[in-house]
Amino acid sequence: MDLLNFADLRKRHRQELENLTLTTRPFKTLRLFILAIFEYFKQSIFYLFAKGGWLLLLNTLIATLGILLVTIEGPHEKHVEEVSRYVRFGLWWIVLGVASSIGLGKNIDFMNNIYGI
Repeated sequence: MDLLNFADLRKRHRQELENLTLTTRPFKTLRLFILAIFEYFKQSIFYLFAKGGWLLLLNTLIATLGILLVTIEGPHEKHVEEVSRYVRFGLWWIVLGVASSIGLGKNIDFMNNIYGI
């Protein structure tokens, strides 16, 4: 008897979901949508933590700390500016290295040798 009720309940639920639209039942549709989005985010967070999410969390915390140090005024500003200059200098050389490794700049070197520019 319980199995029959369960089958009827499942059939009625399936029919209700097929007839569910934003125009006929807007609040229930939005509620189910919000629940589905919440479930998706929850599954995504669990997946990230299972696949190295602690590293992602650590990087997020470090980035948040860096943003706070840059935006909040105080006696640490001089040190933050110095670290910022070092980071910009390092990034500049990394970008130059990547650009030269993919072939950008070959023609400039050739022009310097030929025309003495």
